[in-house]
Amino acid sequence: MKPSNPPLKENQLARLILTAATLIALVTMVVTLSVKGTRNEISLGPGDSSITVDKTQVNAIRDIGQWEFLTISDEELVDSTESRLIGSDKKITRIYYGTLRLGIDMAQLRDDALRMRADTLDVTLPPVTLLDDDFIDEARTKPFYENGSWDQKAREALYEQAKRKMKQRCLTEDNINIAQLNATEEVAQVFHSMGYQYVDVHF
Repeated sequence: MKPSNPPLKENQLARLILTAATLIALVTMVVTLSVKGTRNEISLGPGDSSITVDKTQVNAIRDIGQWEFLTISDEELVDSTESRLIGSDKKITRIYYGTLRLGIDMAQLRDDALRMRADTLDVTLPPVTLLDDDFIDEARTKPFYENGSWDQKAREALYEQAKRKMKQRCLTEDNINIAQLNATEEVAQVFHSMGYQYVDVHF
């Protein structure tokens, strides 16, 4: 099991889109603060310290899609044995390789995900999840030992067994916490770069 940081290009793209979406919101706030009823409106009520970002800006962030914050490489050796009345028992052992990507599906962002609280920007992110359930690289699967004839159903059972073992090994509380920490740092950095001094990121 080898945790690693997500590819730089993917983070840069997500950061660029998020930056563009938020800059649109800031420019709209300055230029159209007194304009009512427009789709891109950001309104600041009299005596109100909270800025409400409308659904258009939130949708722009949702368009980022999946944002990866932790990649874990794993390999599992799984086997199966069947008894036979005549002759030795059948046995099959295979090695499976997988790459599990933990991150956030920004499409699940709530409408009220971005809110101002006094001088602090509150950012509520969806939970960290496994981004792709098809994480086993079947092309790299290696036969370790095979005795006897095994049908496709038996091989599929080995595949599912390997998948369960990888999830059990990799989807731990510690790894989810690491992904959340990476997400907190990445998202906060984006908003800090746009001038928000205080950013509170939570899930």
